[in-house]
Amino acid sequence: MNNRPHIICLMMTSVDGKILGDKWGSDSRVKELLTHFEKTHEDIGIKAWIVGRTTMEKDFTKYKEPVFKEHAGAIARTDFVASTEAGSYAIAVDGHGKLGWKSGTMLGDHVITILTESVQDAYLAHLQDTGVSYIFAGSNELDLHVAMEKLRSLFGIEKLMLEGGGRLNGSFLNEGLIDEFYQLLLPLADGRIGTSSVFEVEKTDRKLHATLLKLQDVKRFDDDVLLLKYKIEKSV
Repeated sequence: MNNRPHIICLMMTSVDGKILGDKWGSDSRVKELLTHFEKTHEDIGIKAWIVGRTTMEKDFTKYKEPVFKEHAGAIARTDFVASTEAGSYAIAVDGHGKLGWKSGTMLGDHVITILTESVQDAYLAHLQDTGVSYIFAGSNELDLHVAMEKLRSLFGIEKLMLEGGGRLNGSFLNEGLIDEFYQLLLPLADGRIGTSSVFEVEKTDRKLHATLLKLQDVKRFDDDVLLLKYKIEKSV
């Protein structure tokens, strides 16, 4: 049995592979196209999803500052599991504890944050008081393999939806941790040089030249959006 979840990366892109839909304006047609992401997320039905700190901060916690509990004592660097019976999970990769959590649930999902051991005791104390689960995956740098194994062993998460941003997706791809890639391809072009793309890996971090995929299915919606489903074959 695999010791980590089966991971599907779901992303919505322009035809030129760009991912930041908030840069595409307020035209009603564009807004309607963007609704495909949540609809597809719900249709797939996986009850655990994971995003990076930047995406979580921008789209969900709305740039809330991290909270530090006053007079917190020393806290052992052991994983804190606030709930193992939640029906769904919202998971953040936040190695240095920069997200500001106000609740242990978000959109009805139990929150799990993935940290390094470098975070402050006062931050951990606040997470415990708030009911946010946290796991450690490295002393100063995150080890995604360790993190994924803990999500499986501690929370019983067998399937996981990876939903950006580009750097987090790139890190998972670089580590060979993606099993399938679902791409919602919108009939629009971005054209910006600086807009993020689906997978981004720093040159100094690359472990591979490319990743080969096998197309499994194509669905065309009435508004010309395509849902492309790929299986990851191998890295070369």
